[in-house]
Order: sequence, then C-alpha cells, then structure tokens
Amino acid sequence: MSGMVKGDRLRVLRMTLPVMCGYLFLGTAFGATLAQAGFGPAWALMASGLVYAGSLQFVMVPFLVSGASLLTVALTALMVNARHLFYGLSWIERFSRMKAIRPYMIFSLTDETYSVFCSLPGEESDGVMLRIALYDQLYWVAGSVIGSLLATGLPFDLTGIDFSMTALFIVICVERALASENRLPMIVGACCSLLSLFLLGPDRFLAPALAATALLLTVMGAAKGKEERA
Repeated sequence: MSGMVKGDRLRVLRMTLPVMCGYLFLGTAFGATLAQAGFGPAWALMASGLVYAGSLQFVMVPFLVSGASLLTVALTALMVNARHLFYGLSWIERFSRMKAIRPYMIFSLTDETYSVFCSLPGEESDGVMLRIALYDQLYWVAGSVIGSLLATGLPFDLTGIDFSMTALFIVICVERALASENRLPMIVGACCSLLSLFLLGPDRFLAPALAATALLLTVMGAAKGKEERA
C-alpha cells in the first residue's frame, strides 16, 4: 500500500511539473507585486492560501491599496473568474462523489489544474485528484511567499511582470487548440472576445464576452443535438 502511495506521489509530481514551473514563477510575480504595494510575506501566504485565484490576486492588489468596497471586490471577482462557472460544470458529477474533500476540490479548480484533470487517461482515484489540486496550490503558495521575501530584501523593477499570467493563459490556449480536433469553441470565444473588446473596451469586455460565448455554444450544441436526433 505504501508503495502504491509513493508511486501516486511520483506520478502526480510528473503530471504537475509544467504547472509547478509556471506557478512558481507567476506566484513569485504576485508575491513581489504585493510586497511592492506594502504587504509582507504573511499577506502573500494568506492570499494564496485562502483566495488562490491567480489573475484575481493581481487585480486584488490595487483594491487592497485603495480600500475598495466589498461589493466592488465581489463583482470584479465574478467577472474575472466567471469562466470557472463554465468549465467547472464538466466536473460537477465527479466532485459530487468525493464527499469530504468535495469543497476543497471545487475551491482549488484553477485553469491549470483543470487542464491536468482533462489530460488524465481515465477516471483516477480521489486521492490522485486531490494530490494534483493540492500540489498545484502548494506551488502557487510557495512562489508567492518566495516573491514577497525577495522583493522585500532585494528591491527590483517589476514593471510588466504581471503580464506573465496572460502569457501562461495564451500558452495553455494554444496547446489545447493544437491538441483538439474541434476548434470551433475557441474560434467562437475569440470572436466574441474581440468584438466585446472593440465595443466595450478592456475594462468591461470580459463578462459580456463569456456570456455571449456560452450562449452561442449552447445554441449551437442544441441545434447539433437536434440534427443528430432527426
């Protein structure tokens, strides 16, 4: 039994290695950004341990500085992380069978963890999936604390480093596009995003783009299902 557990640990470590490389760097960027705003390592640890929301954590930094209202924070969190509502649905049945660890699995489902789950060859045990989610969060927490400590002791210019999160999203999207046979959802999402960006601007385009993409894909999926039944 111990050998099986050890084997699972090594296998999960190999599966999450790309996430580790990205999260250590991005977490370091977040921790350093937070430190430059005047919040120390303890804040980095709490934010990455309790919030754990990737890009939202970067957005959260100016909110902490300006003392934004809870309503503003809540609405921004909904818009920035609304995508979780869509891809989280594909795992709702699997998570419902996980009993005690279900709340943590829902909480820890990030874009990168979702990608690792989707790459699994078959249905894995609860323990393996929990390790994947937990390892990924530990990478992010470690990077955040390291970044905060480095920025506190070794001040350096971090201008533009927050773009690293966007760069990681682009890499993941390209990899999924190359591996997928059906690229229509990505094309629809790209068109909706560009149109919303053009009409609404960079500060307000995300939620409408997500809503339009979800609506179009739902209608197209329903139409396709109707044709197959005919």
